[in-house]
Amino acid sequence: MKFVTPLFVLAGLQLAAAPLSAAEPVALQPASSWNLDYSKEACRLGRKFGEGENQVLLVMAKYAPGPNIEIIASGKLLYDKRVRSLHYSFGEGNEVEVERPLFGDLENGERVWQWSGSILPPDTQKALEDAEADTVAYRAAEDDAAAAADSFTMKLGSSKKVKLETGRLAAGFKAMDDCLESLVKSWGYDPETIATIVDGPEPVGRITQWFNTYDYPSEALRKDLSGAVRFRLGIDEAGQITNCTIQSSYSDPAFPETVCKEFTRKGRFTPARNAAGEPVASYWASTVLFVSGS
Repeated sequence: MKFVTPLFVLAGLQLAAAPLSAAEPVALQPASSWNLDYSKEACRLGRKFGEGENQVLLVMAKYAPGPNIEIIASGKLLYDKRVRSLHYSFGEGNEVEVERPLFGDLENGERVWQWSGSILPPDTQKALEDAEADTVAYRAAEDDAAAAADSFTMKLGSSKKVKLETGRLAAGFKAMDDCLESLVKSWGYDPETIATIVDGPEPVGRITQWFNTYDYPSEALRKDLSGAVRFRLGIDEAGQITNCTIQSSYSDPAFPETVCKEFTRKGRFTPARNAAGEPVASYWASTVLFVSGS
């Protein structure tokens, strides 16, 4: 089964990251327990690390079953006006470069970073994608990765590292999976039926042709705003889009309006199918990132 990656709508090029002076890695111990937040469209797992000026909040959210995670990290320690690039890793090694991470600065001096990622090591994720693995295989691989990972590290720019001593993540990810099962039920789907899906809904044609620079909201473009919109489409047994639900949105309200309008107007899908090849009503969840030119 394929899991989709974020779609970018570009209004220009981002500036390259400036080099950061060499610094010793900063390791932060937990300052709170893990907190699992249930909402109508997401399951969020969060925890604070460090104290005072060095405190960092880490939030991991899932908007649908699968390996894709929204990661948000915030804190004064994560601020540097010269830095616009980010790498991350769960456990030792397996460093991943984030393509066009979003970030913003708060009045209290904190920087907030937000991006889409996965706990799966890059080579494991590629092997699963190449094998067109089913949901069960992805779940097993994620369980193994969560059991092995005991830390989360961010590299800001070229050298500054902040390491969060998370402890083993298996219990937290299991709690998120239980939450997601309840979430799927609340959307009107039977989790057992969804679990039988071998091939999920597939876009017909290239998604990148559904959005272009002209779809960038004009007012947001004038204000030089970027944004991220997570959404869920209902796809029936005929492959028709039955609804568009905004699961989360950052920045200007025009961004989610644009996403649902363009997907329902231009989107075409083949339906999900179970092992018997029968079409099944399901959903398709993804993210659109709007990136301004500054």
